[in-house]
Amino acid sequence: MKVLALHGAGGSPSDWDPVVEELRGLHEVVALPLEGPWDWESVLDRIEPHAGDNPAVLGVSLGGMVAALWGRRHPECPAVIDVDGHGVPTQPQRHVDPDLAAIADLRERFKAYGQPELQRAMEELDCFEVFREVRCPMLLAVATKPFPGQLLFDSYAAGLARDLPTLPANITVERYDDSHAVLATDPHLVATLVKDFLEHR
Repeated sequence: MKVLALHGAGGSPSDWDPVVEELRGLHEVVALPLEGPWDWESVLDRIEPHAGDNPAVLGVSLGGMVAALWGRRHPECPAVIDVDGHGVPTQPQRHVDPDLAAIADLRERFKAYGQPELQRAMEELDCFEVFREVRCPMLLAVATKPFPGQLLFDSYAAGLARDLPTLPANITVERYDDSHAVLATDPHLVATLVKDFLEHR
């Protein structure tokens, strides 16, 4: 099966190289760049020329959010695989009891990455609203561990624990024993998630 792979914020298509190699002979994985402008419809429009033969779409973090948006646009998509792309911790609605001061502080820290348009676009996108409108088969893989220095993880994880059970039946939620950085720390785990979910698609 053809699989389009979408990297996370600050990443590049080469982040997928170990997964591409592991899936060689099983699936044709085509890693694409994600870049602005960050109007979500135009981001999807830039993917369309690569989407012949109705591919599955795989993404991590930002790429997972875009993959879900693709699935909403394309109910005929055979599979969406979203690795830990379910929002950002600066969204108060993603927390059970949001600490608004801590969220504001984290928002200021994110400004140091120098992509204010992307930061704003991600914060304005409610992924759970998107998920509820996806009609194709979808895997949402969720990290169970914070990466070093990750802020507000426990509060955000509590919000996920509240919201994940509300998702429709076409979305399979699978928790994995690693962090948001899993594509870098354990690409074999990511490749296994992909192989297992696509096995009968």
